[in-house]
Amino acid sequence: MRYTISEMASLLGVTTHTLRYYEKMGLIHPEVNEDTGYRYYTVTDTRRFNLCRELRAAELSLEECRELIGAPTVEQSDAMFNHQIAQLRRRQVLDELAIRFLEHKREQYRTLEQNAGRIWVQNFPEMWRLTFSQEEAADRDKELQQEKAEWLECMPATRWVSRLPRRVMEQFRVGRNEYDYGLMIEADAARRLGLKRTKHVEVVCGGDYLTTIWKKDYRGSFGWDSLDDLHAEIVQRGFRAVGETFSSIAASREQPDGSIVNYHLTRTKIYT
Repeated sequence: MRYTISEMASLLGVTTHTLRYYEKMGLIHPEVNEDTGYRYYTVTDTRRFNLCRELRAAELSLEECRELIGAPTVEQSDAMFNHQIAQLRRRQVLDELAIRFLEHKREQYRTLEQNAGRIWVQNFPEMWRLTFSQEEAADRDKELQQEKAEWLECMPATRWVSRLPRRVMEQFRVGRNEYDYGLMIEADAARRLGLKRTKHVEVVCGGDYLTTIWKKDYRGSFGWDSLDDLHAEIVQRGFRAVGETFSSIAASREQPDGSIVNYHLTRTKIYT
């Protein structure tokens, strides 16, 4: 059976433009009538086209498809398949972590108002942190910027988190309320995603944190008022020592007057 280009397109459920492009890429080779210039396709072309379509559905590129239906060695085909399998497995981990993030975010939104201003002790796992600013000024180190880009690709498993040094709570309202920007991810998730613990990556210890949801209803940098409730609780409970404080966005809402209220999950490491 031979098919014209329109018959072939109808059979495969694609456009004639797609068939011409696959021919241009060297993926299919229709017979050409030298007298009329008409192209005729056979079952060989349908099989090659559908194999490429299956490979493309598994997210291999057209260039990789061309290599795989060419004459690759076993080593070459193994390398391409293994690379794509690794990419899809990583995607699978990212999808799993994204689902977990959304489930947590759903619960966070349900309890947002009742937790705003409430203070509780919560246990957090060990985290990895990539800091890329000195206070609010971005670090321009090229190697660090490359790592930052790799970490950003792992969102929402990675989260944008501000960090305040321990002295902020120990010397409360003395000097400026300083903080730096960075990305954080659970250490176990980082290992599963294959992130490397480079010289720029710090380990943030897990354990108990004094935690609250703080509502910020003004623009501009964070003031000391963002820590008033947590600091008062630390003093009241008489914790012998505290560590660093971390803050990340939990939710954001537009008010009837057009103003914005951001809800920040803020937590301070405590030692009891």
